[in-house]
Amino acid sequence: MIISNIIFDKKKFHIIFDNGEKIEISEETLVEFGLYKGQEVEDEIIDKLKFEDEKSSALLLSYKFLQRNKTEKQLIDYLFKNKVRREIMDIIIPILNEKKYLNDEDYAKRYLYDAMNINRYGKIKIIYMLRSKGIKNDIIEKVMTDYDYELEYLNAEELLRKKLDKNEKDPKKINSIKKYLQGRGFEFEIINLAVETYLSENSND
Repeated sequence: MIISNIIFDKKKFHIIFDNGEKIEISEETLVEFGLYKGQEVEDEIIDKLKFEDEKSSALLLSYKFLQRNKTEKQLIDYLFKNKVRREIMDIIIPILNEKKYLNDEDYAKRYLYDAMNINRYGKIKIIYMLRSKGIKNDIIEKVMTDYDYELEYLNAEELLRKKLDKNEKDPKKINSIKKYLQGRGFEFEIINLAVETYLSENSND
């Protein structure tokens, strides 16, 4: 086929062939293949153009999505939602890793810090959330070596003081606060220690 016209519109180059077929490509693809009006192009090249443009579009979509810190799994789910083929993903994900747009270990470290210092989650919930975001176990284990157990206790203690009256004696309410802390991912040992310490402190007032 022969390229009868090349039109630039909305950040894309529209390649129009003499048989009426049209394809859209990026400027990068246009330059890479050295396309020009009047050029004769074989069907094999057209297939390559379509593939390269699909890859370029998927990369652009990924760059926009990764402006906020995301995991590889979150990106894959997003690309699937936007109908990007797995074959394309397998090509662009290594590119994004190499360019540091994707870094699951860095994501996990940031999440751990925020979860403990801002959200005040316990260890169990943090690990659960990291796994739900697609972080691999070896990365979780590595990142959790920096887990601050003292801060976990202080977080449980602070949440406890906000939820439980200092003179509370009702076992049901005490069990209720324990379940609340459990729901936030605190370990039983931390919960029991924080509650017992809190109640014993107040009983001595």
